[in-house]
Amino acid sequence: MGKGEYDWWSMDTAIVCQRRQKETGRALLWTNLLNEPLFTLYGFLSFILYKDLGASAFAISLLMALKPIVTILSFYWSAGLKGRSGRLKSNALWAGFWMRAPFLLCPWVDSVWYVILAAVNYMFFYRAGIPAWLEILKRNLGEGKRARTFSWSSSLSYAEGVVLSLGMGGVLDQEPGLWKFLFFGAALVGILSLGLLARVKVEEESEVEAVRPTWKELVVRPWRDSLDLMRNRPDFSLFQWGFMLCGFGIMLIQPALPLLAVDWLGVSYMEMAAAVSVAKGLGFALSSPLWARWLQRAPILKISSGVFLSVGLFPVMMALSPFGLWWFYLAYFWYGVGQGGSHLVWNMSGPIFAGKEESSRYTGVNVVMAGLRGTVGPGLGSFLAVMVGPIQVLCLGGVFCFFSGALLLKKISFLEKGSPDIGKF
Repeated sequence: MGKGEYDWWSMDTAIVCQRRQKETGRALLWTNLLNEPLFTLYGFLSFILYKDLGASAFAISLLMALKPIVTILSFYWSAGLKGRSGRLKSNALWAGFWMRAPFLLCPWVDSVWYVILAAVNYMFFYRAGIPAWLEILKRNLGEGKRARTFSWSSSLSYAEGVVLSLGMGGVLDQEPGLWKFLFFGAALVGILSLGLLARVKVEEESEVEAVRPTWKELVVRPWRDSLDLMRNRPDFSLFQWGFMLCGFGIMLIQPALPLLAVDWLGVSYMEMAAAVSVAKGLGFALSSPLWARWLQRAPILKISSGVFLSVGLFPVMMALSPFGLWWFYLAYFWYGVGQGGSHLVWNMSGPIFAGKEESSRYTGVNVVMAGLRGTVGPGLGSFLAVMVGPIQVLCLGGVFCFFSGALLLKKISFLEKGSPDIGKF
């Protein structure tokens, strides 16, 4: 190939890559915006089940208990992605379709157990499609552009969710039965948005010829591969244990929050909406681009430490809210700031730690670890909140968050020195 031919080939390749980046960024933004209506409605489900469908406390508790379990099981959906480029897009598309499809029947089937089944199904496929989606972003977007595009699309969709939650709450207050049609419309819009992903061309990598595994291998291999990954990558293991401790602290305090808000502060529904939707949403939307900018300049472990320490301030501020309601609003604003960083590093960690490897198994570990802490944290937090009080639980949750951030800072120095002690906690 002559020099002139090589220059033309390089130029064509650059144009194709640039076009693919634009298509992927556009698909990410619009799918996030079009998925937000269903995600927002999902947050109303417990209220709809109890108020409009007359669900028992047992049914609602079962829904809460099943969420982390199906999160763990969703691990298997993406377990076979390694080395199979052709399956990435189909994996994400089918997960996106199946997580929404049951809600299309809500206008005609509105029993308690069907809605619970649809909700559990949504959580399963919502988590299941994440590894494939993030691997597509890794292949089609450069590292700096990937974090920036992801943070901006998250910020805009979160801001959209704030407006939608206030609007939908007002609509459902006036016409409670409209939830069936809102779910139908939101699910339909979400399914139609999959056309944007279908048009994205994925940067292909060499296929690995797959040997058909036995059923035992299908069950055991994802866990074995994840444990091997944690053992062989002390930096990734450190990130996971730090996130586990901080995430457990946040899971622990969740049952204490309504007890504090109602029994200690006596906040109204409007005050709660202002804190959770407006203050928290504002913190998330404003901070996400800043976290993304920092992620382009600093190692992810250092940023994760800052995220964990920031999140730890939320329960501390909440514990101070009996001394003044402004602490309550400040706490939720700061929770949004911390969540903006947490959302970014959790989603970007798989592609970053993977480097040139397949990222889906790294992201799969993220998903299953989130499910594991979700199975224990809320139940233990509920028990402690009743036995010792919400303030004490908030303080304990803050300790977990601060400890994870401080531990990460300490262990980073061992990692930089190449010490074998980094994996020992």
